Amino acid sequence: MRTVIGIDVSKNKANIAITTDLVVVRESVISLDMLGFNELKHVVLQFGGNPEIVFEATGVYSRRLEYFLQQEHLNYHILNPLVAKNRIATGSRLRKNDRRDARRLAITEFTEHLEPYLLAYKQDPIYRELTDMNRYYDQLNEDKKRARNRAHRVLQLVFASFGASNGGFDFDTKLAWELLTLFPHAQIVREIGDLNELASQILMAHFKGIGPKRAHDAARKLWKLAAKNGDAVPVTSDNTRQMKLLADQILALEIAQDQQVSRMIDLGKSLPELKLLQTIPGIGSNTAIRLISELGDIRRFHTRQQLNSYVGIDTTEVDSGDHQSARHITKHGNPHARRILYWTVILMINPQMDNNHIRDGYQKRREASSSKKKLIVRQMDRLIKTILYLIKTNQPYSYELSPHSK
Repeated sequence: MRTVIGIDVSKNKANIAITTDLVVVRESVISLDMLGFNELKHVVLQFGGNPEIVFEATGVYSRRLEYFLQQEHLNYHILNPLVAKNRIATGSRLRKNDRRDARRLAITEFTEHLEPYLLAYKQDPIYRELTDMNRYYDQLNEDKKRARNRAHRVLQLVFASFGASNGGFDFDTKLAWELLTLFPHAQIVREIGDLNELASQILMAHFKGIGPKRAHDAARKLWKLAAKNGDAVPVTSDNTRQMKLLADQILALEIAQDQQVSRMIDLGKSLPELKLLQTIPGIGSNTAIRLISELGDIRRFHTRQQLNSYVGIDTTEVDSGDHQSARHITKHGNPHARRILYWTVILMINPQMDNNHIRDGYQKRREASSSKKKLIVRQMDRLIKTILYLIKTNQPYSYELSPHSK
């Protein structure tokens, strides 16, 4: 006799369907708190103490249930949302509710897994913690992007020439935003009236890495830019205050990101793959820890295809009769990991980067390829293969031993 408990997790409650040999024997609703979890534990004990439990990953809501099952050492099968959607779908699905979904999850476990599902590889909790930390890092990055967009709008009113394409400051450097905290309006620079005084004020701000020479160079550039700037609002405008606040906000977000990465590296320094990934040209400590945080324990993947599917660069295929569609990546996997891998490949194919087989493969096919993006995705696949091999074999990267001739 085989018993499966299907659980449909919502925000504050969960529908439960207990199925024995494809027959639903009991249904109930529990709250997602300790009262509900203890009720679930009581049900588990009633059905032998170790029935199969299956539920869909629903973000932060299912995390509470998953943590409880881990603490109680109960076996569970957590489904990818796309897999769960395909399982639950029946006909036109005009009648959908949480009760039916719990039933379908339980019943399809019998048909999809003829033998009881067992979690073959359990990750160290450190990987889940790193994932949460990296998601916060991404949130900081999104906040910084929004703040920069607002800042660029205000800058057109108070100091448009500051970021001019010809001779302006580079907004990818910290110095540009630091200077805007001191001089959020071109009129402020013009009112100082003395180049040495301008350089002195920059020095007195004690910006990191700014000595007398750099301060003088920055002052001279500011002087020229302010002189030719066409103001849109007076220096007394509230836009001047907004510019300073936005520059301060962007700098604070950058500091918060740096601190978050440092915390992630401190947490993950015991992981052997952290050092292994840094032996690959183009992957520093920042990229390495963020890759680990999104890919998790890569040892749980047996093949490159499994890892590709997890990232979402596996290809679709529609071949029916005389019709055969073009192949595209599914993008069903982890978008955070996919983004990190994409920019890692962009960095690795840079001509100034150390020798690596990713750049060799890209340059070899560049002229023949009609799509740069498809070529980069192909190199993402090669990078995934390399990462999986290095971690599985516990070996550092070697250009001489890599398949760069293929």
